Amino acid sequence: GSEQPMFVLQDQQKLRLAIMVPEAVAAYIKPTTNISFTVKGLANEKFTAFAKRFAGSLDTRLRAERIEMDIINKDRKLLPGMVAEVYIPTAAIDSGFIVPKTAMVNSSEKIFVIRITNGKAQWIDVKNGREADGKVEVYGALSVGDTLVLRASEEKRNGSAVEKLQLTGSR
Repeated sequence: GSEQPMFVLQDQQKLRLAIMVPEAVAAYIKPTTNISFTVKGLANEKFTAFAKRFAGSLDTRLRAERIEMDIINKDRKLLPGMVAEVYIPTAAIDSGFIVPKTAMVNSSEKIFVIRITNGKAQWIDVKNGREADGKVEVYGALSVGDTLVLRASEEKRNGSAVEKLQLTGSR
């Protein structure tokens, strides 16, 4: 009369790692993608797996795709139920720049940065990429050497004059 099974049969030589991959990263993972992971119990060791099964749709609550990997575990170092920290390599798109998140404006109409051209604000439409540590990748009509407004907002209108900050005094 118990809800618990009398015993559980496990094959510890071949394990399955299931992860939920955020929508923004899911497109980077292919069946040939080499995914590495660690587990807390074996902190100095890095393990690898290849993506085998893809859900093909996003979980509506998490906005993430379930991806499963098979792991050959002949030495039985890994145990079923261990929690893995997964590292997913994501290829960068060419011609992207990394800017402080404060330099990007995400308005209801569009996403843009403000470039200073001849002392005037110029809104440059961008697409945002990966984010980490207060920085974000942006893709758009930007060039090396462009000067951007560090704390951009919709209040700095396109074409308006932008004052340059001039430092005075000594260190």
